[in-house]
Amino acid sequence: LGFDRLQESGFNEEEIRDIRTQFHRLHGSAAFDGETTEQTTAMEEQWMESTGEILPDGLMQGTYKEMMWGLLLGFFLGILCVFWFRESVFTRRHQMGIVAGMLINISFGVLHVYH
Repeated sequence: LGFDRLQESGFNEEEIRDIRTQFHRLHGSAAFDGETTEQTTAMEEQWMESTGEILPDGLMQGTYKEMMWGLLLGFFLGILCVFWFRESVFTRRHQMGIVAGMLINISFGVLHVYH
């Protein structure tokens, strides 16, 4: 399968060949000479299955639903969530949501004090 499954999404052969060439150039596939082998197809398939889930540093990306939960946790629990940041309990989007929620909470606090 690999990038050939992109044909189902409307890509033509030339576009798939360009994507394949760019992918193997970026990932340092020294054995790639333009011909697809079982190994290169397996690499492409693995990449397509995991894209968006794991970041380069090995952390899980998370979903936007998790980001919203993080926003709520950050807003209502605030500083309590920070203690778990380094423990890899939260995905990357959870963490972004928690920080955003804490900033919103602090903003409301500042507005409440000055108005």
